[in-house]
Amino acid sequence: MKIKIAYPPNIDQIDRKFHVKGRAVIFAYGFTIYNPMDVAIESKLIEHEEVHGARQRNSGDVAEWWDLYIRSSRFRLVEEIVAHQAEYHYMLAQAANRYERRSALNITAKRLAAPLYGRLITVKEAKKVLKK
Repeated sequence: MKIKIAYPPNIDQIDRKFHVKGRAVIFAYGFTIYNPMDVAIESKLIEHEEVHGARQRNSGDVAEWWDLYIRSSRFRLVEEIVAHQAEYHYMLAQAANRYERRSALNITAKRLAAPLYGRLITVKEAKKVLKK
């Protein structure tokens, strides 16, 4: 995926729901990762966003995928679980020991349970689904 220092085409729709303008948030939109604040993007987050991009492209219509993501908390949770699992597995592959593996699970579960996505899951539940 290419990285573009800009907002995605549907930023107004995203911002109405998630209030993200001016925050260091990145977005996948088709074949592009939008990075409007030009923040350093860790490899684990590129893995995460690549999952979103692939699922958007496979859905047949990226704009419709985003509409559903914004409207449906159930759809959003499923999409975030899949992307966070990819992120977590990337971190596991980099982990040198049990402490780093446990840390990867905690970090990823907290991100999945964060307010950004609407607190759709608890940290405890997130840990369970990430390990699947």
